[in-house]
Amino acid sequence: MDQYLIESIIGPMMVLGAFGNLNVIVAVIRKKVLRTKGAMLVFVLAISHFICNISELKVLIFRLRFQSLTGRECFLYNVPYSFCVMFQSALFLSMALDLCFCIMLPIKHMLWPKTKYILIMCIMPTCFALIVFFLNFLFVTDENAPYCAFMLIRTPKTQEVNNDSAMDDGVFETISTSVVVCNILTLLITVVSVFVAIRKSQDMRNHRHSTVNRRNSVVDERRKVFRSTFYMMAIYIFSWMMSSICFRVLFAYFENEQDIVPYMPFLAIITMPNFCQAFFVTYFRSPRFRKAYREHFHWLTCGCLYRDVFSQPETKENTSKPDSATNQQPITEAVEKKPKENSNGVRKTVRISEGTII
Repeated sequence: MDQYLIESIIGPMMVLGAFGNLNVIVAVIRKKVLRTKGAMLVFVLAISHFICNISELKVLIFRLRFQSLTGRECFLYNVPYSFCVMFQSALFLSMALDLCFCIMLPIKHMLWPKTKYILIMCIMPTCFALIVFFLNFLFVTDENAPYCAFMLIRTPKTQEVNNDSAMDDGVFETISTSVVVCNILTLLITVVSVFVAIRKSQDMRNHRHSTVNRRNSVVDERRKVFRSTFYMMAIYIFSWMMSSICFRVLFAYFENEQDIVPYMPFLAIITMPNFCQAFFVTYFRSPRFRKAYREHFHWLTCGCLYRDVFSQPETKENTSKPDSATNQQPITEAVEKKPKENSNGVRKTVRISEGTII
């Protein structure tokens, strides 16, 4: 694939991704109502993706990808990218765990302290990214890199390793395998969470005698959190995870890294949706995020777009459409009780509806 065609595809997508991720970051900082546990994880994800977008744009602007660079030079140019791309890969595993906790332990998940919970969920991605970063730093090769990507900076299989700085095959295999294992765990946890959510939804359909109003609000809120996180998991699985597995298969199949170079642009294009998804998922799935983004667009266009956005009330999150079973609307049949007299001798008539808690 021609390098100009690659840049014409990757460049606009990275600009769009940087703009979207910056909107997510600013929206969460501005509005306290958006700082839920799930939204804070999306906030951290948007920061890592924003750094990846800027790093990729820097590589495109200075045309480093197609220059003749040594492995160490390429690694130094990609320091922020190499850390953040590993961090976001493991962060999706934390988000899958968060989704699992939200479905299987809803009460405990709600009661856990938010700040401490987010910090704990970020420990594993940070440690994973630091370990991979230092392994790359210690074992990176000084040989010419066939393609400026930090995972391609090792000695080819057909070349003898006589330099201490060359990356050992065992180290490289450990890094690439750990990324694939992390992705597979994310997929498995997401699938299990979906299965449990479906079973719980079926169980709730069988308990029709429970309080309808209370059930509607709980179900709507869980569905909103579940669907938003699930869509992000789906995009991640079909972009970054597919790219990681294909990358690992190519290294196992080809003896020389030069044979992998023609496939790298395609893998880079496959991963692009992963770095742009946070904005679009939150825009289409969350009314509160959507309102915050429209306020940003209003400011950026000097008031030309969404002129009445600030006069609109804050939209509730539980706006899912009702369905036949789990989101039934309560039947409002007025039941008139006998008049009651208060202390002043004035009679009052009380009207209640079915399903109302007294």
